[in-house]
Amino acid sequence: MILAYLLLFVTPAIVLNILQMCYIQTYATKKPVILNAHDYSIAASYAITRCRVALIEHIFSFIALVFWLFFGITYLTQFYNMLPISGFGANLLVILSFLGLHALIHIPFSIAQKRIDSHYGFNKQSVKGFVLDGIKMFVVSGILLGIIFALLLWIMESLSSWWIVGFCVVFAFLVFIQLVYPTLIAPMFNKFSPLDNESLRQRITTLMEHAGFHSSGIFVIDASRRDGRLNAYFGGLGSMKRVVLFDTLLDKISEDGLIAILGHELGHFKHGDITQNIIISGSILFAMFAIMGLFFEPLCLYLGLPFTDSSILILAILLFPVLSFLFMPIQSYFSRKAEYRADAFGASCVSKKALSEALVRLVNENKAFPYSHPAYIFFYYSHPPLLERLKALGGLHDGN
Repeated sequence: MILAYLLLFVTPAIVLNILQMCYIQTYATKKPVILNAHDYSIAASYAITRCRVALIEHIFSFIALVFWLFFGITYLTQFYNMLPISGFGANLLVILSFLGLHALIHIPFSIAQKRIDSHYGFNKQSVKGFVLDGIKMFVVSGILLGIIFALLLWIMESLSSWWIVGFCVVFAFLVFIQLVYPTLIAPMFNKFSPLDNESLRQRITTLMEHAGFHSSGIFVIDASRRDGRLNAYFGGLGSMKRVVLFDTLLDKISEDGLIAILGHELGHFKHGDITQNIIISGSILFAMFAIMGLFFEPLCLYLGLPFTDSSILILAILLFPVLSFLFMPIQSYFSRKAEYRADAFGASCVSKKALSEALVRLVNENKAFPYSHPAYIFFYYSHPPLLERLKALGGLHDGN
């Protein structure tokens, strides 16, 4: 089991990060593209630092896996089985305790990422804000995960083919979260204000009508109090869809550029990429549930773990990174193809020049290094590298 985890996930992930670091170090000494010389150097340093943190996190995840397999799951199960509670209650408490401890031991990595972002000028959040966000996230996640795992445990106790029904419930739950996230969850962390630029609002409305997209509103969020990076997105599903603009984006991108970026996002809707992504994600989730339902019970016995429903679910959580990593290239491939189509639509809404300049501006503000190793792109990149996107738009000539 441990060898499989090493060979299928930890080792390939470490190799990919090392390849990426070496690749960036090589190109960091070459003539800068997209970015000026100063920002080019900063972007390279930031990308390498993140790879180093990822290396440490992968090693840590392996150590955590060994701990849980040899000690953690058994001790948690024995502890709750000694209490005067039902088997269902004990299983649920075992899972929630595991999730809580799992989240707590990953806090140092969240702190490290915040410190890195602060060093490179991205993080604008105070320590108090970071702690409050962490507490809110912990509470909201605990409630949502408590609900979904309680449902899964009940299904596992009630049905022999539980993994089929379990998949349907989890998939429906994830779609539901996408539906309510913009209006119920996101406002817990950011302030949403209606866009007050009437000219821009009219252009965005016309753009949405052109694409056949119906939105519940156009909002600006106070992203700048947390982060200096730029972004915009369409959130939600059905009648809950809304346009969300980072306030940082309004300050740094021209109106034409912003319309081109939103046109790109609308291109995903126009071409059915959202539906395609739901289908692909659902297929991968179904495969994961099938593996869990068909193989994890004998796997628990083979590993000498307590033969309980909570052990099966914890084992699934621990092995989820492996399955996710193996399926990632498939999802990334289709996502990159969709990005080219969305770029073409975004360019048609204004011009290729406007979209190209906006994308370059995004990379400059977000300090994204323009080069990546092909293998790293194959696994991790949901978007094509900017250089390739600019070439496809006809906005890149002679590497400038």
